[in-house]
Amino acid sequence: MSTIFPGNYVAHLNAYREQGVQAIPGVEFYRAVGAIVLNPDTKGALNVSGELPAATDHVAYVLSPDLRQDDKPRVDKPLVIPAGAAVYRTAISAPGVKSVGGTAKITAATGLPTSVAITADADGYYPENGAGSVLVSILNVAALGTDTPITVTTDEVSTASLNPSAGACRTSPSAILVEVCYYVPAPAPDAEDAHIPYAIESGSGT
Repeated sequence: MSTIFPGNYVAHLNAYREQGVQAIPGVEFYRAVGAIVLNPDTKGALNVSGELPAATDHVAYVLSPDLRQDDKPRVDKPLVIPAGAAVYRTAISAPGVKSVGGTAKITAATGLPTSVAITADADGYYPENGAGSVLVSILNVAALGTDTPITVTTDEVSTASLNPSAGACRTSPSAILVEVCYYVPAPAPDAEDAHIPYAIESGSGT
């Protein structure tokens, strides 16, 4: 993991590199984003028809920054929240995803107290702004006892589709996106946190 401080970054926190920010002394905050990609060209979790089946155990992955599908030095990795983390928010969105059966629900992070669901409209498409869990008091969140993989439950079969269609839905950026925000205790101070003078060899000073 790598930690940055307010004022030292100009881009999104990098979930793949497990990059956090220390906004409060002694606490490191993290924003982890996982995805279940609906790409008919790469299949992945999709069935032979290129659709995501209804299931309770779809694994959310932190996607590799390498966008090529044929050669990825850094592979996608499962989204796992570490033991000792205090989760205070979960959010979900489904851009370019359509429920085949019309109104349906997608639930993210069912093992967390901040589990959240998003419901499709009658036409099968999900709200553009997604949905987020109720923001709790972050000072009273219980820490996770074990590493917790983040999974997603889909009530209906899902397919890649844009609304409105751009005429190229099969290559559209379609995915179920899950955001988990959490914090962990910062490590104890190290030598760089204090101006500790170096010892001077006898006879070298005045």
